[in-house]
Amino acid sequence: MALSRGKCLLRYIRQSKGLTQETLCSRVLDKTGLSISTVMLSQFENTKRPMSPEQMRAVCIVLKCTEADLYEWPL
Repeated sequence: MALSRGKCLLRYIRQSKGLTQETLCSRVLDKTGLSISTVMLSQFENTKRPMSPEQMRAVCIVLKCTEADLYEWPL
């Protein structure tokens, strides 16, 4: 059985912090120097594109969460 990608919970975490996609992208760039576009962020949130380890860490720094918080893995 192949490992399937889990559901991305980024949208829920971002919205719970009261942030728009634009604001999150801007804060990631300001705080980490990593550029993430709103299109890319939308693809992450819709589980259409996986985050790289660098992108995941940068998002976690801004949202003050862990990498494990970002995905819900099927059992």
